[in-house]
Amino acid sequence: MRYTASDSSSLHMLIPRQFRALVTVVAVTASVCLAGYWEFEQVDIGSIGSHVAIDKMSDGTVWLAYVNRHHAIRLAHKDSVWEYEDLDAAIVRPDFQSGPPFSFDIGLGDVIGVVGQGRLAERRDSVWSSESLPMPMRDLALSYDPAGRPSLTFTDSLWQGCLGVRADSGWDTDVVFVPSEYTWAFSLTRPAWRRDDNCALIEADVWSMGGLIDGYGVSFKRRDSGVWTDFGGLGGLDGGGCGFAALPDSSDSIHTFWSAGDNYYTNKLVCDDVVLDRYTSIGAACLDDSGRVQCAWVRDDNLKFALVPESTLIVGDGVGINWCDITTDTLSQPVIAYCGGDGSIYVAHGVGVAGLSNEPREAAFHSLRPSASIITNVLFLPRDMTELPGNSDRVPRPTLLDAAGRKVVDLHAGANDVSSLAPGIYFVREAQAQAQAQAVRKVVITR
Repeated sequence: MRYTASDSSSLHMLIPRQFRALVTVVAVTASVCLAGYWEFEQVDIGSIGSHVAIDKMSDGTVWLAYVNRHHAIRLAHKDSVWEYEDLDAAIVRPDFQSGPPFSFDIGLGDVIGVVGQGRLAERRDSVWSSESLPMPMRDLALSYDPAGRPSLTFTDSLWQGCLGVRADSGWDTDVVFVPSEYTWAFSLTRPAWRRDDNCALIEADVWSMGGLIDGYGVSFKRRDSGVWTDFGGLGGLDGGGCGFAALPDSSDSIHTFWSAGDNYYTNKLVCDDVVLDRYTSIGAACLDDSGRVQCAWVRDDNLKFALVPESTLIVGDGVGINWCDITTDTLSQPVIAYCGGDGSIYVAHGVGVAGLSNEPREAAFHSLRPSASIITNVLFLPRDMTELPGNSDRVPRPTLLDAAGRKVVDLHAGANDVSSLAPGIYFVREAQAQAQAQAVRKVVITR
């Protein structure tokens, strides 16, 4: 919910008198704030592993997938509140042996697919079915092609990079990357499908045991009419590469997002030909409905975002984040899912961050906090909510207030245990609000 100055009269009827001054300032801020901001929400707590995936259905409903505390793959989606569904181990289970523990995608007709330990599970019309994969596969990555068929990239027993597509007669496989004699291992992006069964892939993390080839590399390949050809890449690296995404737009142009590092010349994160940052191992990219590339990644203890080729923007504190993924809402605004170091799953939703059509708007991050975050037992505060620039030695601690404006508990950066508090509506008064009375965040605690 966003408040404007015209809402202030109704707000005064709903908020206790002790708290009205703070809320009024928030309302005025919203009315004059033309730049974008981010809303943060805790989706779940107690997840394990370090992987979260996000995608959306045709109606814009966002779905998340991650591994819960019971080692089951959990799906979460939101109407008014978050709803959860855990997949039985007989359907599909996470694979912690190599690469991410699962791969997740939403295909034509809103079919949901999840690949885990040797199995593919699909949800059609709210009913789950699953099948065993026909051959040993490592580092599985799932995507649906334009015809709605599930497809996989994987490495086989010879460490070859392969593409597999399920056809009427079974799985058709194709070797895309053949390692050299001295190549130890590599990974692939999930298949990026274009029109007419054409496809694009990125190979990365090539490692030479004996040093007889040029170390690490990142390579791009595209398939047109069944023929694979090279269309770019970077070799001879002194350090690892991470192939994040190959993204085909509606005109069949392929956008690439990748990271490679550990020497002075190639230590960079690149989208197409735009250098976004230095090397990182945590990143993701997607195309919005206008065909623009939107990227999210973690670097220098910050979660970052870019609408390429616009300037990089800082979303918030990235300390402890070990995975992130990105999609967009129905207005082409970014929705970033990330897994925190405490095992909690969070979503950062941009509001007015990416301009409609081709008019991106510069974001004034944290100029307005989300009107409400729904949490259960843990309240997570980014570091910037607990600090005042240039006055770090004397920063008042943020506090949690009840609906009557009374202080309930002092808060700190990171995870705050609120499991002992009764369910209800609370308010976070941030550090700067102690001195300036201008930063308030509403929190709903549920059980």
